[in-house]
Amino acid sequence: MRWHLSNGAALAVDFEIEHDGDSVPLTMTYGEFHPNSPPIVLPRDGSRLSSHQYGTGGNLCLEYRADNWETSITGAMMIESAHRLIAGERDVDGPELPSAHAVSLGQSVRGSYFRFLLTRQMEERLKAIAPGQSVEIGIAEKYYADTFTVTIAEIDGVTDGRAWPAGIRETTKRGQAIRLPEGTAMPAATQTGIADLLGALGLGVLREAALAASGEMDLVLASATGTAHFYAYDAGQKRVFGRSRLLKIATGGRLPDDYAVLAGESVGIVGCGSLGSKLAAMLARAGVRTFTLVDDDVFFAENLVRNELGAAAAGVHKADAIRSRLIEIAGTIDVTVRRVALGGQESADSTDSVMSALRACDLIIDATADAHCFNFCAAVAKESLKPLVWGEVFAGGIGGLVARVRSGHEPEPQAARNQINAWCNAHGVPAPLAGLAAPYEAAAGSAGPLVADDAEVSIIAGHLARLATDVLTLPEDSAFPAPAYAIGLRKAWIFSQPFETWPIELAGSAPWKAEQDPASVADSLALLRELLPSAFDGHDQPSE
Repeated sequence: MRWHLSNGAALAVDFEIEHDGDSVPLTMTYGEFHPNSPPIVLPRDGSRLSSHQYGTGGNLCLEYRADNWETSITGAMMIESAHRLIAGERDVDGPELPSAHAVSLGQSVRGSYFRFLLTRQMEERLKAIAPGQSVEIGIAEKYYADTFTVTIAEIDGVTDGRAWPAGIRETTKRGQAIRLPEGTAMPAATQTGIADLLGALGLGVLREAALAASGEMDLVLASATGTAHFYAYDAGQKRVFGRSRLLKIATGGRLPDDYAVLAGESVGIVGCGSLGSKLAAMLARAGVRTFTLVDDDVFFAENLVRNELGAAAAGVHKADAIRSRLIEIAGTIDVTVRRVALGGQESADSTDSVMSALRACDLIIDATADAHCFNFCAAVAKESLKPLVWGEVFAGGIGGLVARVRSGHEPEPQAARNQINAWCNAHGVPAPLAGLAAPYEAAAGSAGPLVADDAEVSIIAGHLARLATDVLTLPEDSAFPAPAYAIGLRKAWIFSQPFETWPIELAGSAPWKAEQDPASVADSLALLRELLPSAFDGHDQPSE
């Protein structure tokens, strides 16, 4: 044995294992984090010693590894394990060494940048193809994070088995799927190998396409033992053939069953800033597929510190950029964008149009923390009897407020907001409400935006999203006993510690209705008859 320092100044020991007259030179190096991580054992001559080795010259995969390491394991035990490995593999008559390799999916594809995503639905449709038959299919391909991924987008007009949602940025093209006859092996991923197979199957046209000097080609071959995607493309002066790494997509939902109704619900979000942008993304991930986004503001790099959007959105209207972001998340999605400042200096018809669009939504959300904007949202909610959810982040990131009101369960929006404001100010300490001070997202010419980081905004957005999904999935039987909550993120105001939550009860649960009396109705009808006599023509009179 020889103890020394490695090139990286780590303690190392050279040793040799003798077996059946041979001497195997090895080196064991103790890493920086030993004894909390295993030492490295590798061949000193850089050779390939074992099938239990990470490549030529790489570490030996011994009985003691990162996945079962304990600090009680000694260097001597590592050397004994190396001896058992070498002796066991070299003893021809000895028992086969068991493999403890448990390779994850991610580990298995680390070096594969061409990947074929196959869903169970499309795999079943491939099995239905007659042996030896070729079927034209639709292929979807995308390039993202230095990786090419392809999936079967369509077989015989069926498109519900794609590996990712339709609507995201992708390239679509035509390909061929072939069910191999029993006993036919997968070809080599070469021009000759693919052409010979196609010729043997009697598919002359496809064989000529494979033998062509240039051009793309996508071929999915299915057999009793597996499925493979072969491709060809032009690369410089040559045509490249290859085989994608197969990734089978497991089925199974990750959302509650009652979230299925969200696909048929529409949500109007006023304010696409820090809070609204995160809220929209959360609801899209939950399953909402119809949005109306209202915001006139433009995204800049300074917004990056706490927004769902990335730097590529700089200079774009926030509502437009959030629409693109939702498409990235969910694919095909119905998003109406209104670049209007609701409650701002806009034309009357623009304001009226936005309010009409919000009235058509199943849920209205105010994420502006602006009292003037809240007035318009509240008016639409009350007039249309639609639930309203709103929230805001408190100054300094000390916490936030989330609230919801529903006709027949909570007071109408303005009354609810007044009760919440009164509750906040009844603690003897000024409430950090944006509606009573500067707006959360300050308007041009006003004070700067309030200070809060991305984590603080995200926590309040998450609570707001849960209120929203609760309203849509459980409209009559909410999982939240209180209609509003003050959530603390640090010791300040009424919060004695982080994550302290105060429920806020509201008085009044009568169904909302417009205030009117019989006299005012009669006066209004009389005035309308006078102004528009031809429009009535006696049809407003009681019947006999």
